Amino acid sequence: MSNFDIFISYSSKDKSVAYQLVSHIEKEGFACWIAPRNIEGGVEYSEVIEKAILECKIFLLVFSENSEKSPWVKSELNVAFSENKYLIPYKIDSTPLKGTMRLLLNDRHWIENNSDEKKQLEVLLSAIKNYFTMLEKGETDQITLNNYYTGIAKRKRKFKFFFGISILTLLFLIGAFLFGMNLFSNKKTIKQYQDYVAQAFSTKENTINDMVIKRNYLEEAQKLEKNVPVSNRKDFLKILNELQFKLDSIYVTNLENARWFSNTETKHGYNQAIECYKIALQIKEDSLARNELKIILARKDNYE
Repeated sequence: MSNFDIFISYSSKDKSVAYQLVSHIEKEGFACWIAPRNIEGGVEYSEVIEKAILECKIFLLVFSENSEKSPWVKSELNVAFSENKYLIPYKIDSTPLKGTMRLLLNDRHWIENNSDEKKQLEVLLSAIKNYFTMLEKGETDQITLNNYYTGIAKRKRKFKFFFGISILTLLFLIGAFLFGMNLFSNKKTIKQYQDYVAQAFSTKENTINDMVIKRNYLEEAQKLEKNVPVSNRKDFLKILNELQFKLDSIYVTNLENARWFSNTETKHGYNQAIECYKIALQIKEDSLARNELKIILARKDNYE
């Protein structure tokens, strides 16, 4: 599809005239794109035609009563017009402009239908050559300008500008909202972290219950630590490890004692076993120890 200069838009009923024009134009060294010649098999017509229009430099409309009624030609013309392509309407009969064709082509320079086809063709080739000469000089703006299109283009640019501003504003507001939420969440996390640490350090280790409460506060603070800036963190890992070591030692000791007292041969071991199990379970919930406690409670009579 690439490397062509002129897109030929025509009604299939005017195929012979369109292909004759292509033959004359290409003899002058200009490459034409025309359907179905330039459409490869198996492709979507609408997509390949639109791409061809976008790539062309001149949009040549073979205008006739047939093309005026053709929805395909009107669709192609709309694409070319919206892309501000240089349009050359080439009339092959006396059909008047109306509807969409009149709206889009009324102020264009027409190559009118002429009884002298040779002279009409010369005018077309001259127009094509002049355009490419001006294209090389960078002077095409003055011949592609269309007041109606310019108005549309300005409105499109204005819409795109304000749409872009709206999107950027929306993104900014979303970003600000998320930043604010994140900042609020971080402040809340830091505050909660500091509260846990403060409560832990204010808790004495007078009883096992005090030690458990202190450990729990420090463990909750440790869970939040990864979301707290380094500058706001407290160094309590050593204290937590030492406290956990003490509690683990008490847990193991009481669990071993509970199992020894739970032996039915031990006189008056029932109450001691229950107390030891309770202390162990206070430090750490253990399903095995919990089941063992249930067993000795069920065997109360064996201890009396």
